[in-house]
Amino acid sequence: MSDRITVGYLHLGRQESGVRRYGRMVADVAARRADVAVVASDAGGRDAGLADLRLAARRLGDADVIHLQWKLADWGGTRWALPRLEVVLQACRRPTVVTLHDVYQRATLSERWLEPGALAVRRLGLRSRAVTVHAAEERRRLGSLVPASRVSVVPHFVEQRPPLPDRDAAKAALGLAGRRVITLQGFMTRRKGHRLVLEALPLLPDDVVAIFAGAPIEGREARADELATYAAELGVSHRVRFTGYVPDDELTTIMAATDVALCPFQEMSASGSVSTWISTGRPIVTSGLPQFHEYDALAPGSMGMVDPLTADALADRIMDTLALGRLTDPAVERLATLLSAPRAVQRYLDVYRHALGR
Repeated sequence: MSDRITVGYLHLGRQESGVRRYGRMVADVAARRADVAVVASDAGGRDAGLADLRLAARRLGDADVIHLQWKLADWGGTRWALPRLEVVLQACRRPTVVTLHDVYQRATLSERWLEPGALAVRRLGLRSRAVTVHAAEERRRLGSLVPASRVSVVPHFVEQRPPLPDRDAAKAALGLAGRRVITLQGFMTRRKGHRLVLEALPLLPDDVVAIFAGAPIEGREARADELATYAAELGVSHRVRFTGYVPDDELTTIMAATDVALCPFQEMSASGSVSTWISTGRPIVTSGLPQFHEYDALAPGSMGMVDPLTADALADRIMDTLALGRLTDPAVERLATLLSAPRAVQRYLDVYRHALGR
């Protein structure tokens, strides 16, 4: 039996979707391997019609195994995701592997048995040859939704990126010359810890400035106004910069200007923003969530964890990290190597072959 396999990748969701981008990158890296042939099929956006989805799935009919990315919103949300998923599963005649994104704890009976997201995960668990998640904590959260024997952990990959621009030049470009910069990037949601960063700012020297690089989720624009009002109440408005949506080139400048990356999350699933910070090698200060412990177990010392997570403790950890004066953290750079995209794809190939009985 030949060791070469053909993998079909179905791409679905908004073009700017992080999950869609994740699937495209996995397919692109797999296509560079001599032992893999890639067939990719674009099913369109969140509003793709059922006929388009069926056609897109059938285009993958020559693959040995088909890899799907699952996020409820990208498949159409609570109303349309289940019928769209069923159309794709019925049209996919080959063994299927699915990666679950945004895996959070489901505490109540309704959350585990009645919500569309739970029903979809149960359906995928029954239909797929293998289910993958990004952390052991996420596998634990699945609980009874998917048999544990079907679930494998493939950590979220870290992109290889060119060296960042000069830090002082980046600060000057942002009008922050001579300041020390701490940055929290990604969508502005309550679980990210923006309020806690604001509460920590008065405890830090006046030359420390916080950048919130990212916009609120669509439909929750008031979140930015709430935080701006809270910053004014704390008297730190002049030390906080709200960027809104950040294009890639501007984000690169912000990351280059950053002295300490902040991830004081109160809750998380796999995070693209954490992976982005790891790719830069910048020192990272985090909460003590299980996923950060998993990262730190891979590369000891890579996560500057704060536990319990309070404003005082966060300010102390930030000051300790700033005092080291590091441009990059060697432990974070080691972690980036361990989590490179080619290594993630190798893990996926192991899952594909296991699903095919090879």
